[in-house]
Formats: sequence, structure tokens, C-alpha cells
Amino acid sequence: MSTSAANSELHFTPDGTFTAKNVLIYQKAGTNFFSRAVWGTTFLRFVIVTSTSTVITKKYGESATAADIKEQDIIEVTGTLAQGGDSMVINAKTIRDTNLQSAGKTFTGTVISVNADSQTFVLNDKTFGKVTVAAGSATITKGARTISLYEMKAGDKVLNAPGTYSYPHNTLTASSVIVYQDDKVFLPRNFQGTLKSISGSSLPVTLVVTVSGLPAQAGTDYTVYVPTGSSVLNSGRRSASLSRFVVGDAVRFYGVTRPTNLTEVDAQVLRDLNF
Repeated sequence: MSTSAANSELHFTPDGTFTAKNVLIYQKAGTNFFSRAVWGTTFLRFVIVTSTSTVITKKYGESATAADIKEQDIIEVTGTLAQGGDSMVINAKTIRDTNLQSAGKTFTGTVISVNADSQTFVLNDKTFGKVTVAAGSATITKGARTISLYEMKAGDKVLNAPGTYSYPHNTLTASSVIVYQDDKVFLPRNFQGTLKSISGSSLPVTLVVTVSGLPAQAGTDYTVYVPTGSSVLNSGRRSASLSRFVVGDAVRFYGVTRPTNLTEVDAQVLRDLNF
């Protein structure tokens, strides 16, 4: 017999109202439970009968069902004594299962830290405070992109992270994570870097440019799509031929980043700064 159910507490009122804490579920029979109130090696047997009106909750108040309750769980119960019979039967009004300590939750907040190797990050939620989010099986999206945990960083804003929350471990096993994407990165702007490759000598053309300048861009290869009708210029802002563009030249381009890939740019203006 389990010793974790010691110190049961039972109360009866003259009208047959029954309340009990720290009651052991000894055996299940469908939606009914053979139970024991336990004090050390002494115990009292009784049957808890549930109905469609019985309210069953987890330890922290979330809704549960009779199917969630397992043998050896410890519960609190309120109800009434059943009439007649030579054994004690309780018609349950409420059951609170203290072993059920996980629940479906959705968290939002600011990322405090990221451990990509363990596929976790710590989120500061307004209600629960610092929560560890296990995201190994989660789909993480940022704007129109699916990203990995290696692309997340402290300071990111999580708009929605649903999953199963464990109260004892203060951990959310997330099914998905939606990270805020600042739309400012999609505004038209200038980029500058070193030409790494060019697909042809006439428009439309695709270039790969190792971008320099802003710290977030430095050393990153960008794929630049220059469509028909775009301006191709030299360093003096005069029309130029793509045939004069040489790998290793310093180039500047003006365009917009693609929402689906932050290292792809649709350029409207392309300049070679070497001639």
C-alpha cells in the first residue's frame, strides 16, 4: 500500500455532506474509484461514484476527466453519502487530483536566454514569470519564415507559444512558437559589399554579394535579384553595362528584403563602385 497517502483528512456533516483530502485511488472501475483514507498502516475503504455533473480538476484548477485519474493518485473530494447499503459510497460533487500537475497553456513574453544546443529558451511571461520552453519538437515561425532555435536571441518577443506546461518543472513543452518580426527590415534600403558572383551580362540577373557595413550584415552572402527595368550604374551614377561588373568589385544595391528569406533582396538599383 502506498505510504504517500498518509494523513488523510475526512469530514462529515449531519446532512451527509462529505469532504476529504489526501485520499488514495486504490482501484478504478470505469468512472468510479475504490478509494482509501490512510493513516500510517490504518485505512478506511470507500467507493467514489462520479456522474456527468461531477467536476474534476487537476491540481492547479484546470479541467480534467475521470479517465485522467490513475490508480495510486492522491485526490481531494467533496460529495454526499449515498443512501442505504452496508459500505460507504460517496456521490462525488468535485474531485481534485493532486497528481495531475501539467496542463495545456499558452505563453507570451520576452526571451531572456536561448540554449540552442539543448533546444530550450527561457521566456519571461507576464503571469508565470521565467518559464523554460522546450522547443525541440516545435515549429518556430518569425514573420513568413520558419526558423531554428539558433536564429532566436535574447530580447526576441514571443507572440504565442502553446504547449503542455509542467508545474513542478516550470517547463513548457511547446508545440509551436511565433516570434515577432519587425517589419522595418523589409523597408527599401541600401546594401553594400563585395561581388562574389554574377549570373550574366544582361537583365534580369542574379548576384551573390558578401555584404559589409551593419554588424548584422557583415560577412553575410546575399542573393540579389535584379529584374528587367532596373537601373545599372557606375560609381558616378551613370548607366553602365553589366559586362563591366567583375567578381571582387565593390557594389551597392538598393532594394527590399524578401519576407521569406532575409538574405534575399529584390533590387531596383545596382551600382559598381570600382569604375
